[in-house]
Amino acid sequence: MKGTVFAVALNHNSQLDFWHEAFHEAPYKTPPKTPIWFIKPRNTVIGSGDVIPHPIGETVQSGATLALFVGKTSRKISVQDANQYIAGYALANEVSLPETSFYRPAIKAKCRDGFCPIGQMIKTSSVESLDIVTEINGYEVDRWSTRDLVRSAPELLSALSEFATLKAGDIILLGTPHQRVTLRPTDKLTVKAKGFPNLDNIVVLAGGQS
Repeated sequence: MKGTVFAVALNHNSQLDFWHEAFHEAPYKTPPKTPIWFIKPRNTVIGSGDVIPHPIGETVQSGATLALFVGKTSRKISVQDANQYIAGYALANEVSLPETSFYRPAIKAKCRDGFCPIGQMIKTSSVESLDIVTEINGYEVDRWSTRDLVRSAPELLSALSEFATLKAGDIILLGTPHQRVTLRPTDKLTVKAKGFPNLDNIVVLAGGQS
C-alpha cells in the first residue's frame, strides 16, 4: 500500500437510526452535518490470504465494506466530477473492537495490527446497488446493500477532497452498518460481492497459533 486509508463513521442509515437519541443529547444536541472521518494506518492494512490477529481477551468485530481507490490528485472536486478521479474499488474489512461512540473513533479500537484487510481492486462504473456479503466458515452471516449508505462514493470523495489533497493510491472506506459480526480465533472469513474477487482472511489469536 502506498497511500493513506481514510474511513468514515455514521455513513449507513442503520447507524443513524441507532444513535438517533444520542445525537440530541449534550454536548452535541444535533446529528453531525458532515462526515466523521478517521484513518486506518499502515500497520492495519493486510491483503487477502493474510491473517487477522485477534487480541487476547478482546471482542473483535468484522465490518465488511468497499474501498474506493483514488486514481489521481484530487483537491476540491465536485460530486459530478468525482468518478473521473476514482481508479476502482475493492472489497475491504474495517475490523474494530466494539465502540461506545462514533463521534471520536478510538485509536485502540480501530488501529490495531491487521485490522484493515483490503482485496484486489477492479474497475467498475458504479457501486451504488451492491450487496456486500460476509461468510464465516462457509456460512453467510451478514448481508447489506450499498443502497443504504448515507453518502455515495462520489459524495465522500468530494467531501474529503474539500479539505485534504488526495493522491493516487489513497483509499476511502465507504462505511459499515451498525450491526457487526463478531470474529473468533480460527474463523475463516470471506467477504463477497458480485463482480469482485473474494477477500479471504483467517482469524488467529494474537501471539498464538491458529
